[in-house]
Amino acid sequence: MKSNARFGPNTASKDVLARCMATEDIRVKHDASSPSAYFDVENRVLCLPVWKDMDDATYDMLVGHEVSHALHTPATGWQDFVGEGAGSGTRHMFINCVEDARIERLIKDKFPGLRRDFSSAYKSLHEQDLFEIANRDISALPLIDRLNLHFKIGLFGLENVPFSADEKQYVTRMGDTESFEEVIQLASDLYDLYKDEQDEQQAEQAENGTPDSSGDGQQGESQQSTGDQDGDQDGAGSSSDQDGDQDGDQDGDGQGDGQQDGDDSGQSQSDDTDDGESADSENGEQSGDGDATDGLEYDDYSNDPSQAGSTQHNYEKGIQEFRDENAGDWRYHTLPQFNVNSIICTYKEIEQLWVDSESNDRFNSDSQINQRNIAWSDLATFLNESKATVNHMVQQFQMKQAADASKRTSLAQTGVLDTIKMVNYRWSEDIFRKNEVHADGKNHGIVMFLDWSGSMGNILNDTAKQLLVLVEFCRKVGIPYEVYAFSSNTYAPNFVGDRYSDEYNAHINKWNDRRGEQFTKSDDATDVDPHTFTLYNFLSSKMTSRDYKTALRNFWIAVGSNGYGYGLIAPSCLSTGCTPLNESIAAALQIVPEFQRTNNIQITNTVFLTDGDGHSMGIRGPRYGRSASKDILVDKKTHKTYDVNINVRDGETQALLQLLKDKTGCNTIGIRLHDSKNIRNLRYNYWSDDDSAFDAACKSYNKHNYAVTESIGYDENFVVKGQLKVEFDALENVDADASYAKIKNAFIKGNTCKKTSRVIASKLIDIIAT
Repeated sequence: MKSNARFGPNTASKDVLARCMATEDIRVKHDASSPSAYFDVENRVLCLPVWKDMDDATYDMLVGHEVSHALHTPATGWQDFVGEGAGSGTRHMFINCVEDARIERLIKDKFPGLRRDFSSAYKSLHEQDLFEIANRDISALPLIDRLNLHFKIGLFGLENVPFSADEKQYVTRMGDTESFEEVIQLASDLYDLYKDEQDEQQAEQAENGTPDSSGDGQQGESQQSTGDQDGDQDGAGSSSDQDGDQDGDQDGDGQGDGQQDGDDSGQSQSDDTDDGESADSENGEQSGDGDATDGLEYDDYSNDPSQAGSTQHNYEKGIQEFRDENAGDWRYHTLPQFNVNSIICTYKEIEQLWVDSESNDRFNSDSQINQRNIAWSDLATFLNESKATVNHMVQQFQMKQAADASKRTSLAQTGVLDTIKMVNYRWSEDIFRKNEVHADGKNHGIVMFLDWSGSMGNILNDTAKQLLVLVEFCRKVGIPYEVYAFSSNTYAPNFVGDRYSDEYNAHINKWNDRRGEQFTKSDDATDVDPHTFTLYNFLSSKMTSRDYKTALRNFWIAVGSNGYGYGLIAPSCLSTGCTPLNESIAAALQIVPEFQRTNNIQITNTVFLTDGDGHSMGIRGPRYGRSASKDILVDKKTHKTYDVNINVRDGETQALLQLLKDKTGCNTIGIRLHDSKNIRNLRYNYWSDDDSAFDAACKSYNKHNYAVTESIGYDENFVVKGQLKVEFDALENVDADASYAKIKNAFIKGNTCKKTSRVIASKLIDIIAT
């Protein structure tokens, strides 16, 4: 079969389309093992095969067809008519054909835009002769086939389907069915008419002594029983995306019945299957409807084009050819519930860690006390030197805000006369007082997640300084903020007392329980397996002045103990570990909305400062050997899906970032701290397909100490030179007897260094101010 598809559709967008059309939170999933589409009415799940070479219009038509079944086809009400035994498959097929006409009309009436998709899709399928009618006399086809063709291709002017004067009443009735009860009645009338015609043909053949050559009549009603029983597997319930009639249509009466009508999911007619076989029998998604499941194969019908339902049978076989037989498994993943109260170590708990450490002799040794005093003195010096920088940043921020406010300012007439301008009334209408109207600005907030992993050791000190400049700026201008450090080392308070006592065991059990409560997995939830981790809330705009001063000193010591700064000792759980970046993004799904509510934030900037990729939580499968497979992250609340790129290391991170943006509306900013003089080793991480962009990035990195990367999930992502000291004094290293030229050059170079050394703070301010 030749395909005219121009490009492969975006399956995630089709999932959204299905949910929008259904106007409810149905779940949509693609199953590579499913031979056909079906709708599980009870669980509200629309299952689609993995198709290839299918254009957008055909895809949308199939989805619209199945969604209409979900909306309009009941799970019960047709079983009594279909029954069991002889003719059941054929009766099921008749219902499918009539119901397809009804549900396709209803979905097109509800969403008129789909008319174009249905027309384009059926035109494409007809041009490929999916119904296999190119060399057949349409007028000689059984009535049910002509009705099927009329409502699939005849309505769009693709084929002229003839009907006698007596038959036109059925065209009208089939086009006007409103309720499912009317569908059953019409299907019953058509079936009775069909059986009467078959009986007449058999009687004539008996009189003439000629064998029955009709599709059904060959073996008469007696043989229908064999076919029908099995045949029901495809019935109305099978989910031929395109046209539920598929199932049944294939069964002609006699032999046809025995076909796959029974494939119907058994849950509702809405489960028409493309191939006439119910996906339910294979996937366990649907329950059988009582029909036998060993129906005749399609090949048993292929040599008898005169039997009823052959057009539908051919159509279903053609749709099956769209299936991607080489598609790997499509795995759907959902996140467990992150219990952030068990994950976050609050600044009060961090303070208590230091209080408890005072009982440790090693912590209180003379050398440690001396080192801490030196560290705190250096912190005070740093904060004092940074004041001028912070004030300059505040000034720049206010200027940008003023410019933004100016854009939002307009003049409005008050309707009150300006007595001074009244004298101009003869030649000007501008004689009314005016007021300036200022459109409301936006409240900004920033949440920062700092990588607290061992690989950050070289650059942790310098990164922390840049972070503190930004925090001081936020405090100065009143921007709400939170600073979290993500670490694989979990929070564990010190125990003061006998380590062989029952109290010690109770202490250990308490914090082991807390770690065990970090994630809640519901029964059907997920195979995603996050690592236990902790978010240390070192700094927060909620702190009092006293809290902030204490927290700042403790943060400085913690940085020094891990950043090779002073040889300091900090509580053991504050040591660096691995990189739970992905877990932190998932936790932000709850942290950011709470931050927005608490601070009445309209625009939130969520920043992740890290020097590398996080470890997988199991959303992204093995990188190699599974190019045809697919991992998909599903939002359990909205059922929106996110494709996970299994061929890149950060595919899981990208999907989580997109989920975070969609759930919270925040801006996501990535800052990759790079401990190297150049970015050559990152060439294929961010610029693999664009040599000119990579060259420009290299120049920016060398000149300005940062480079903007191509999008990898963040709204904006920067590679920033990690070993970047925050410079304040341009003349600090100039000799006292230096010449004028040396002083001048040092001043120029120093001022340039001052600007570029504050890369992180400066870039974030540019983003926040806009």
